[in-house]
Amino acid sequence: MKLRFRVNQAEAFRRGLDVPKSIVSVDVTPSEIPQDVRNLIADRMVGIDLAQLGWSHSDNSPYKKYELGQPVLIQASEPTFEALLDAIREDERKLEKDRQYKLAALSAADFLPPVHSHRSSEAVSTEDEF
Repeated sequence: MKLRFRVNQAEAFRRGLDVPKSIVSVDVTPSEIPQDVRNLIADRMVGIDLAQLGWSHSDNSPYKKYELGQPVLIQASEPTFEALLDAIREDERKLEKDRQYKLAALSAADFLPPVHSHRSSEAVSTEDEF
């Protein structure tokens, strides 16, 4: 099975790698990949594309990121399965950090006092009284 992702060509160049295309694919045999890794990969799959994930605080769940109708692909430093796994794990860390941040913000919002208007319901005179 093919998995498609983006490669940071500048980073690959720094490492002495010739990566002529920024979008690459690797062939994998799913049965040879541990279940926990298959789950991380499957969570990001849009066909053979591997999308970055974000956290939806309204649904309290992850979502696949899209831009201009296309999935925002995971970006690895090299066109290898190992580099892809590193990028997926980094995406998972970012997702967890985003989830924690949004949950903390929601919890903090629960403790904020209600916002009250400073206007009274009585008519306010616009004339100065002397």
